[in-house]
Amino acid sequence: VINIGSEVSLALAGVNVRIVGEANAWAVRPAVFIFNHQSQLDPIVLAKVLRQDFTGVTKKEMADDPLFGPLLRFVGATFVDRSNTEQAVAALEPVVETIRQGTSLVIAPEGTRSLTPAIGRFKKGAFHIAMQAGVPIVPVVIRNTGEILWKHSTLLRPGTVDVAVLEPIDVNGWSRKKLGEHIAEVEDLYRHTLSSWPAD
Repeated sequence: VINIGSEVSLALAGVNVRIVGEANAWAVRPAVFIFNHQSQLDPIVLAKVLRQDFTGVTKKEMADDPLFGPLLRFVGATFVDRSNTEQAVAALEPVVETIRQGTSLVIAPEGTRSLTPAIGRFKKGAFHIAMQAGVPIVPVVIRNTGEILWKHSTLLRPGTVDVAVLEPIDVNGWSRKKLGEHIAEVEDLYRHTLSSWPAD
């Protein structure tokens, strides 16, 4: 249902999605899928790429969004109050159990939409969740959604969104002590992918 909804929404808006590495989206499930966040269009693009058996974590304000709130509630998204760190951590505890039961998670490690295509600093939450749940991280790199739907804009332009699903990253050998270094490597992976887009 989610996939059909996203397909229809994108088609009606004249948005084409080109996917490189689509097999990586299915190589290991459940997983924690992370993505670079440029636009409110990102969740619909991700629904088309991942199709089924996933949920998301997003800021609590999105629950009231007239366009995306209903979709996010439908997929059982967890809404987190980012201004309250203790509440945010507590809200993520059931997410680990959800993953262990077979549902993948989608989360933007930058935490908020970027004003430019440049990669912002990744927060640790998504990586902690993957380590606790014992599942891989799958990087999903998105290009052009910011141009099609600008931040704070309601005007959706026709165009093509490029998506690269990279190979799953095994986090079982990661240590909390070196987590910052691991995350920096993943950030660099995004920068490299955006500067040298992979061929299918």
